[in-house]
Amino acid sequence: MRGSNTDILSVSSTFYKDALKYGFFELQSARDWYREITADAGGMHVDLVKYWIEIAALLATPIAPHFTEHLWSTVLGKPRSIQFASWPAPASTVNAAAVEAGNYMRGTIKTIRDAELTLIKKLSRGKSAPYDPKKPKAVRVYVASKFPEWQNKCVEAVREAYDGETQKVDDAKVREILQKKGLLKDKRAMPFIQLFKVKPWSPRRFDLEWN
Repeated sequence: MRGSNTDILSVSSTFYKDALKYGFFELQSARDWYREITADAGGMHVDLVKYWIEIAALLATPIAPHFTEHLWSTVLGKPRSIQFASWPAPASTVNAAAVEAGNYMRGTIKTIRDAELTLIKKLSRGKSAPYDPKKPKAVRVYVASKFPEWQNKCVEAVREAYDGETQKVDDAKVREILQKKGLLKDKRAMPFIQLFKVKPWSPRRFDLEWN
């Protein structure tokens, strides 16, 4: 029956919102980002673009089978129907560190462009700003090879307070460990730990090399 509790349960159990977020919006965003960063380097690689279309078609098949069949057969030139294709699987293990580095650079570039836009707006209003849009622009990015010592101690505190069964970090234990390490009163420690905890590569991926 339409609108029944059974229908609501069946829709929620399909994780439709997650599928839409990760299988469509973030996939589109990744393509747009790739197109942007390759604009000055000869453009996107044709094989990678075709692979992206293939993955996008496979993910959208349960929702739009006729359209994805057109992509599969006409655009990609596949000999058999998409209905015979297997669900996409990663060709290799995802390099979490490389993904995080890319996300960091993406955020850094946005920050730089937002700052540039703010300065241009000031100039357009007749205000003075330490910026000349006519001059060539360049940015130097310095990358540290390891965390500062105080951050290493914070990482270790999160590691020790992490419960693998519940997949949660005991904040009370974190504070206790920080007290022993002499970092509890350090105003930098807790903000860094809170940021560290929400990263997808922490605290569940302690197999990564931090240095």
